[in-house]
Amino acid sequence: MKNRVSLKTLILCTALFLFFLNTSNIMANSVVEKLLPKNPGVTGWQLTGDHYYYLPENLYNYINGAADLFISYGFVKLVGAEYASKSGRQENVIVDIYDMGNKLNAFGVFQTKRDPESRPLKIGAGSFCSEQYVLFYKDRFYVEIQAYVSNGKGKDIPVRMARKVAAGIAGDCSPPAELNYLPDAARVPGSEMYITGGILGHAFLNKGLITDYRLGEEVVKAFVAFFPSRKHAVIALNQYKNFLNESGKKWQVLNGFGETGFVSQEPYHKNILVAQQGSFVVGVSDLPRAQKGKQLLKSIIRKIKKPS
Repeated sequence: MKNRVSLKTLILCTALFLFFLNTSNIMANSVVEKLLPKNPGVTGWQLTGDHYYYLPENLYNYINGAADLFISYGFVKLVGAEYASKSGRQENVIVDIYDMGNKLNAFGVFQTKRDPESRPLKIGAGSFCSEQYVLFYKDRFYVEIQAYVSNGKGKDIPVRMARKVAAGIAGDCSPPAELNYLPDAARVPGSEMYITGGILGHAFLNKGLITDYRLGEEVVKAFVAFFPSRKHAVIALNQYKNFLNESGKKWQVLNGFGETGFVSQEPYHKNILVAQQGSFVVGVSDLPRAQKGKQLLKSIIRKIKKPS
């Protein structure tokens, strides 16, 4: 009798779990779906057909070559729609909204797509456009809008649709708070990148920020690698030292920078300064002389201790 009651209880609990899981997925989809306007805000254009959805397991069916990039940045789901002209001409606009889970991930994808030659816009936290597309990010969402418009008067349609979508996304237009770890002075605007999969090509520096700084006539790179804890950061620093040892490069202890650090030459990155501070590993690379990067490294460590 007890076994029969336990089995019924187990079946009931499982059914309730699946019900609430399915309900939460439906609600999550509806939240993103609401960001696609039924009225695109452009006279003579309308939504056609149903919205389409993609998850990590089937994103390859939509953007085969680029799916790995999005998934590496924490892709959650995509909701998209097509808008068409009522004029009868074969013109349409595709709007794809990628839920990247958080603002830093959305920023990371946006920066990999960013074309420095394209015209910047004041949409969301960052945006740019050409005659055929608009790309922007705001909060945890990265948005791509592609236009297939032949009429010269319709060239502003993707921009107008982008503004409409951005207005429907809650939150402000500020960049990720993590960018505050990077000092403003001498930083090359637009060079900031959020990397997943290895800063400077090193798997032990899995995730973090990297950007360019102009020191006099030289452009160098600075990075901030994030770790779950101080212990993980210390392990990563030791792995860096082991890499240099195996590469035949000598390293020397760098005193007065973070909790511990070193200076060395690195294959492909000239002189490099690296330090561990709390749950971070930070560094300055591509230096013509190690001495030239010390002030920048100190500034980064100060920002990590007390980000603005």
